[in-house]
Amino acid sequence: MVCENCIKGFELTGTPEGSIQPDGSYFHPRPADSDAPTTSAVIFFTDVFGLKLNNPKVLADKMAKEIGVDVWVPDLFHGKPPFKVEDLEPYLGPVPGHKRTTWEFISMVYTLLPKMPGLYSVRPKVTDKFVTEYIQKLKKERGYTTIGVTGYCFGGGITLRFASGDLVDGAVIAHPSGVEAPLVKAIKRPTLWLCAEEDHALSDAVRKEAEQILASMKSSGGPWYEFVDYEGTTHGFAARPALEYPKVKDAFEDSLTRTVTFLSAIARGQPPTTKST
Repeated sequence: MVCENCIKGFELTGTPEGSIQPDGSYFHPRPADSDAPTTSAVIFFTDVFGLKLNNPKVLADKMAKEIGVDVWVPDLFHGKPPFKVEDLEPYLGPVPGHKRTTWEFISMVYTLLPKMPGLYSVRPKVTDKFVTEYIQKLKKERGYTTIGVTGYCFGGGITLRFASGDLVDGAVIAHPSGVEAPLVKAIKRPTLWLCAEEDHALSDAVRKEAEQILASMKSSGGPWYEFVDYEGTTHGFAARPALEYPKVKDAFEDSLTRTVTFLSAIARGQPPTTKST
């Protein structure tokens, strides 16, 4: 039996206040009384469930209000995310310690196999071309000169890859997929890493290697970075938190506060930080 929260994907409450644009993006404008430069914006990259869930819209609304800039959520999957929540959630525990049975593993494999063509269609080469064109178009049409990005799971892999280029000015990387040493070594921009205690997409060894690489780079004048590890959490806690668990709730709230603080500094051209003043 699949629990209600599995089907809901730990949905955040709230009614989205932004709007869907002609290209399928979700957009929440900056507050009228914001002191942030009008040339700054944030782009939010979703997990593999895309804009079908309420969560990225609610989070984008909150970021727009608290950071004080336009926030955009591109439709990475063109209306057809490769997965539905019910495809994966039965196999992912909301807190550490879930051990898959042999039957669960077999069932998961059979669930994933038919989804492979959809995943291939959004492989990094394809997605990064789309994202590059998306950012370039926003900069040209909206006059943005400073772009902060935040990404979760699938989207965290995107923000990691774009932290190595000149299109963005700072990146939040939340429980990302696809982390590899060459990508970390290529980072040029400030990065905030939000890491789960137990994450099938980011092993402890890979996470530690990433921090060691960045520490070595920083000692030689490399970019600012910060890793935050959240006890009692699993993959997805910053995007689809199971709020009935106190540690998950605290981690979700803290990760969101740090994200807002970091991106607020990026938007205003200030030194990166996650500490509120």
